[in-house]
Amino acid sequence: MSIATDLATIRILGTLHQSIASPPLSQTVETLCREVEYINWAGVYFYEGEDTLLAAYAGTDSEDDVMQSRLAFPIHKPDGTETGVLVVKSRQWIVFDVNDVPTLETVAAEIGKTKA
Repeated sequence: MSIATDLATIRILGTLHQSIASPPLSQTVETLCREVEYINWAGVYFYEGEDTLLAAYAGTDSEDDVMQSRLAFPIHKPDGTETGVLVVKSRQWIVFDVNDVPTLETVAAEIGKTKA
């Protein structure tokens, strides 16, 4: 299952590093949903004071579909301050494995570097 996540991450990292002005967060979450068959929803949230704002999201299913699995990865600025979170969800139970975690952590880390 993690090969699809790895490939999606490579594409995302390439896009984030090529974009000089503003990394396309919408493209990041769309790539996760499109490339990884078991990710049915992905979103990036940023903290604004007391609020948490959804900056970008993509999904492959209708809002009525129940998500059974969820992972969340903190997004940190280069100084270590947590600035948001990357969330991925799936309709499948226990679909994410230990190989998905480091690759999705890498995506969250790169978002933090580019959105600082």
